[in-house]
Amino acid sequence: MINSITNANCYNNGLRLAGKLSEVTLPDVKIKSEEAQPLGMYGTVEIPVGLEKMEAKFKFNAIYADAWREESPHKTSVIIVKSNMQKHTAAGVVENIPVTATFSGFFKEIPTGVIKPGSKLEPEHVMAISRYKLVVGSEVIYDIDVYNNIFIHCGKDILASFKSNQL
Repeated sequence: MINSITNANCYNNGLRLAGKLSEVTLPDVKIKSEEAQPLGMYGTVEIPVGLEKMEAKFKFNAIYADAWREESPHKTSVIIVKSNMQKHTAAGVVENIPVTATFSGFFKEIPTGVIKPGSKLEPEHVMAISRYKLVVGSEVIYDIDVYNNIFIHCGKDILASFKSNQL
């Protein structure tokens, strides 16, 4: 079975950006770790200690004042990317599954692009992410909220005991 996503609609604070964006890069979930070499261990190991910062990138296909007006380093923006994933087999498409990525944060890079003859403008805006949720069908793959210590991966609350130990 092969899964494929070929297109998507993107919304910034309710404003539809599809057709204005040529590409969206979803946040990477990277585990922050530190080295540990306790007494009695011959080697060094890495242990997880949290999450690295997350960011998303939006590549526009031109200048759009209406969309850029919503971007600010002083307020949180909510971006929703909705797409359709097709499952393919030898018989063809056997299922269409909704895929939704929702994230919030602030825009930290808002370039206006480079203008030169015979080429697209394509400025790439970068957003610092504090909340990220990825849902495939009805399954929550990731639900991460840095400010509220939420880290759910495939339905499992990774921080459950961490949070209960602090009560």
